[in-house]
Amino acid sequence: MRLARHYLFMILLLTACGGNSNTTNTEQESEEVHKHHHATDDTHEHTDKTPLAKQVNNSPSGKYTYKDGHIILTWERLAQVTFEEDYDESVQEYIMRPIFSDTLKTLDRQPVMIEGYVIPFEETGDETFIVLSSVPYLQCFFCGGAGPETVIDILPKNKLKRLKTDQKITFKGKLRLNADDLDYLNYILDDAELVK
Repeated sequence: MRLARHYLFMILLLTACGGNSNTTNTEQESEEVHKHHHATDDTHEHTDKTPLAKQVNNSPSGKYTYKDGHIILTWERLAQVTFEEDYDESVQEYIMRPIFSDTLKTLDRQPVMIEGYVIPFEETGDETFIVLSSVPYLQCFFCGGAGPETVIDILPKNKLKRLKTDQKITFKGKLRLNADDLDYLNYILDDAELVK
């Protein structure tokens, strides 16, 4: 069921929506990501009400901003993807497959933190995950108002409390880039935890 829903949304909306391709010096970024991740204690929780952007430590090269050992992932960074038509045997049709920028590839499987708007459980039909969007629900990917680079599957480490539609919230976890599994969106946050 999820496969059909995701595939239908991808087919209808990917052809109309796409991101910008933007690559940078990925070797330096990859080295920075790994160096900072190993040098930072990521066990601290965000407990005050100060906006996320004001609580961060800047990375040495300025390419990434970190908070508690997690890269602050922006929706602008996730927009660094293009799409190309490709035949998929599993659905026996052409789909729009993401081509991730080198910058995004360096972030695959890295600890990140992202803020966005909640798409409610009842809209996804599955309580084992939620979707986080860069824009409110009525403007989001599923309503045809934005591209697939504006949403991310949140696969929680533990069961989540019920969240409200369009609640702006921050999650941390490991980013996974997905170009092949049509049961999921192009971006997945594994072992996601709500940042308090």
